[in-house]
Amino acid sequence: MQCNFSFIIPVFNRPGEMQELLESISIQTFDRSFEVVVIEDGSK
Repeated sequence: MQCNFSFIIPVFNRPGEMQELLESISIQTFDRSFEVVVIEDGSK
């Protein structure tokens, strides 16, 4: 399957906000395929 666009999300020490963001993305309705790439940058 080919993706039409990507969400690229850098993350650092934001677990609560990240969960809310991913939940928001998951309930969206798009007529195109997409991927979500989360880049975790050494959070503690």
